[in-house]
Amino acid sequence: MRGTALAALLGGLAGIGAAAPPAPLWGAIATVDGMYGYAFNHPSRTEAESAARAQCEHKSGRPGACVVRTTFDRACGAMATGNYGEWGVASAPTIGQARKEATAQCNGHLPTEPCKVLVAVCSGPDAGGRTGSGVPVEDRTRHKQE
Repeated sequence: MRGTALAALLGGLAGIGAAAPPAPLWGAIATVDGMYGYAFNHPSRTEAESAARAQCEHKSGRPGACVVRTTFDRACGAMATGNYGEWGVASAPTIGQARKEATAQCNGHLPTEPCKVLVAVCSGPDAGGRTGSGVPVEDRTRHKQE
């Protein structure tokens, strides 16, 4: 009996301080021909991808045409585009890093003008200090020029 009580006590103590890993919070960005959709804070990658595609397809009016370009779990994602259809995507721990990496990838395709961020969004409470907002950060200057 003493052995059972001691084992139970030690088993209980072993669980103290051992926190369960955080639940996934997936995000995704989908695009087609300059139109995009995004999703954030979904419990699975599949759900985030479906939500991003659905938003993109609604905006574009082209069912089945949108393609998921990046996914991220408790992180940020960004997509940058160039003036002749070049593009780049990235996911990173912070929104600034995701924007920088997506822009660099796009610029690597040698557009005639520097690439601009089309959309950047974070998913999860730890994503670069943007506590679960999921609010996209768009390059407003690009939209004003069009």
